[in-house]
Amino acid sequence: MRYIMEKIKASVLLLTQNNENSIKRCLDSLVAFDEVVMIDGGSKDKTLEIANSYENVKVIFNPWPGFVEQRNFSIEKASHDWCFMIDSDEAATAELIAEIRKVLSNNPDKKMYRVMRTEFYLGKAIEFGFGRSNWQERLFLKKHITYTGGVHHQHLIDGVHQSQAQEQIGNLDPDARVLHDEEYGLKDWAMKLPRFAILRAEEKIRAGRKMSGLEVFLEFPLTFFKIGKQNLKHREIGFVITLQTAIFRTLVKLIIYEKTRIGFDARDKNVKKLG
Repeated sequence: MRYIMEKIKASVLLLTQNNENSIKRCLDSLVAFDEVVMIDGGSKDKTLEIANSYENVKVIFNPWPGFVEQRNFSIEKASHDWCFMIDSDEAATAELIAEIRKVLSNNPDKKMYRVMRTEFYLGKAIEFGFGRSNWQERLFLKKHITYTGGVHHQHLIDGVHQSQAQEQIGNLDPDARVLHDEEYGLKDWAMKLPRFAILRAEEKIRAGRKMSGLEVFLEFPLTFFKIGKQNLKHREIGFVITLQTAIFRTLVKLIIYEKTRIGFDARDKNVKKLG
């Protein structure tokens, strides 16, 4: 008789919105979990159709309120005590599934665990330099955790910022990984650039950040040389990653400059036009 392994009693937390090109890879890697809580912000493509074909996926619609708000909403909807967070353009390796199963079955003594995420660019794993594979907080006890911050969100552990609660965080086996999109490249980055640059800029503006013209002007060359030194060994791919980073950071600062120094928004009918 064929032995069927019991499902992992943990809730996977997943945010989606028009991810038909990557969601199947992601969900295929999560079939060992008892529950995948998929919070959809309003997909218009085949994302929901694909998701509904998986028995362990629970789809919940919630209009996009922001990254942190959507993350915290997903925690509220989880049925299990332990949660594992993953993005729609990622996949969990078999080694990671086995590691999570082992950790949760051995009375874990931490409230949160980091997982190593492998970054890719055009099929090549980026294991050193800027944008390299890195540790990320992904597995946690939901009653102790709240998301905070902005686009680059972090966590509060029992109300204390994660940087002040390191004794509550452990690391899983570094060979048990989350894999980012292996085919990620310039086209994907260009499609995400406007949205993420605006979100990052607005996050900084809310924190009181202002920008001078000189800062905007210097951002590109300073970032290019700083990141470029780290990515020399990646050669052509390193050159592209460096340019991307310099463009992104410059655009964020330019948006801040426009909003805080010029203060014009054509969509705001109450703002008088310049000139």
